[in-house]
Amino acid sequence: MNKQKLVIIGGGGMVGATAAYACALRSVVEEIVLIDRNADLVWGQAADINDAMGLDRNVEVRAGDYSDIATDDIVVITAGAPQMPGQTRLELVGVNANIMRDIVKNIMAGGAKPYLVVVSNPVDVLTYVALKESGLPKARVFGTGTTLDTSRLKSYLADALNVDSKAVDVYILGEHGDSSFSTIETAQVGEVPIREYPGFTDELVDNIEQKIRDRAYRVIDTKKSTYFAIGFVISKIVSALRHSAHTVYPVCSLAEGEYGLDNVVLGLPSTISSDGVKILAGYPLTEREQAALRHSAEVVSEIIRSL
Repeated sequence: MNKQKLVIIGGGGMVGATAAYACALRSVVEEIVLIDRNADLVWGQAADINDAMGLDRNVEVRAGDYSDIATDDIVVITAGAPQMPGQTRLELVGVNANIMRDIVKNIMAGGAKPYLVVVSNPVDVLTYVALKESGLPKARVFGTGTTLDTSRLKSYLADALNVDSKAVDVYILGEHGDSSFSTIETAQVGEVPIREYPGFTDELVDNIEQKIRDRAYRVIDTKKSTYFAIGFVISKIVSALRHSAHTVYPVCSLAEGEYGLDNVVLGLPSTISSDGVKILAGYPLTEREQAALRHSAEVVSEIIRSL
């Protein structure tokens, strides 16, 4: 595992390049390869990040191609049409499903068996496409899911309650999109139920899911895309894949019976390690959360059935 590379497809774009930069700064891997159809741009991104390493870290960042991919490498896919202001993630599905199929074909053409981490939107549907196209075991193919949404929620609550975000135990689960839902009913701050924590008000969590969705849409409206937060999320997920300890994030992978779901990809609490991803079965959900999960699963399933 020590010679494992990180390969980012779409590395010329802001999400891919920012993810590479975050991984390089954190020394998550020793070698990062950026692939993009714009050869000049991806060379420039790789060179710029690699130049930053000259004063501190020991990470090589370079432009490359699909032939660089070897078995057990971590391949992060950020390529695809971007989400435009006013556009939902699911509206991207047609064009990006075809792009994903082409990318995965190129990845698998060399015969390697890497780990695939899908970031492109709509991430739940495209993770399903990548899994089916690759033929890899489902433990090796997953998407970022609702990890970014969860990070946004934890940050929001931490700021409001003046605590370290690491002390906030809460998730956003389901579709990475408009049918997502929070586990706010069972949220805790330092093992204290959130509703009992000093400074809590009902107004703080009123319509909390929509508040977090609106935050994402506002970022897109103001700066056309999001990349700092998701870049850091990617670095945490890649780091988890490099270690034997099982880190829990709400990434999305194929459900086959867990939580009563079948043949659908959704953000669910999952363990990530050098063994890959595994849905963490048995996470307690309230009746409202179970109903929200079933609704979110149907939203994604309907799109999957149309592919």
